[in-house]
Amino acid sequence: MLDFSAIDFETANSYRGSPCSVGLVKVRDGVVVDSRYWLMRPPESASGFSPFNVSLHGITEEMVATSPHWKEVLPKILEFVGDDTIVAHNSGFDIGVIRYACAADNFEWPELRFLCTMVLGRRAYALPSYRLPFVAEAAGFVASNHHHALADAEAVVGIINGMASAAGVRTVGDLATAHGVCVGRMQSGVYKGSVCTLGGGSGRLLAPEAHLDADPDGYLYGRVVVFTGALMSMTRQIAWDAVAKAGGSPEANTTKRTNVLVLGDFNPANLRPGATYSGKTRRAFDLQAKGQDIELMTEADFLRVLEGDDLIPVRVETRGSKAPLSAPTAESSRCRS
Repeated sequence: MLDFSAIDFETANSYRGSPCSVGLVKVRDGVVVDSRYWLMRPPESASGFSPFNVSLHGITEEMVATSPHWKEVLPKILEFVGDDTIVAHNSGFDIGVIRYACAADNFEWPELRFLCTMVLGRRAYALPSYRLPFVAEAAGFVASNHHHALADAEAVVGIINGMASAAGVRTVGDLATAHGVCVGRMQSGVYKGSVCTLGGGSGRLLAPEAHLDADPDGYLYGRVVVFTGALMSMTRQIAWDAVAKAGGSPEANTTKRTNVLVLGDFNPANLRPGATYSGKTRRAFDLQAKGQDIELMTEADFLRVLEGDDLIPVRVETRGSKAPLSAPTAESSRCRS
């Protein structure tokens, strides 16, 4: 049976754990049987509303002033979902909202299973963009009122129903298997993303051929791009292929050739003095200290530049040097759909 719950969060600012609204839709055998929508106050440590986020979803700090705190809403979300697999468009973002908001309030992650329609869309369709409206249209559903959490959750349902019908499957697990995507899971101290199951680690990556028709004005054109950490929205091989398609050169390690380092599953707030970094990131800082221009960006920023949107780099003080990180205030907050 095609049973699942769809979810979508909107956030108050660039910190992933700043939920201000959530939309939920419950589906039984492909039919919507229930839905919920809540406004909420984000964690106190991430409670500010950025103008960019407000311009997207229209929710202001005043609108949630009398709403329940997010940690009061979370039990209601979990009760609504029950034992369902949760489906979201860019589950790395929406499940990340729960992870980071829990971290902000210092309590454990709940146990959840989840599937990502952005990853499914990348496997199923060749599209100019894999944002929610594009994937929904490809699946036969016309999305409306984008960035309203309930409307976006309803679009996720349309994607799953359309893809399941096309694949001739009756469960979300079978749909995931049909497209080579795994169902992710989260529980206390454990997180496994909903990603493509094909391909392997960086040791088995295949260097893609350069795309001669890439846009020379594109953000990644002519740049050497390295990835560190787990990517939530795609496999490392798909990311390499995307860089090549954009006219860049993906490489496995940070070197004197590197121009961009993409930080997978990374919270920009952690880019601070004394934090623990991967070897590739430490190498980037060392090269920066010697004068090399290396830009650090989150996975959200990387997805944004693939869509052709520009970023405005900022510089963050780290270990005595200034490390550039793509501006999280606008660009990294909602590129996922």
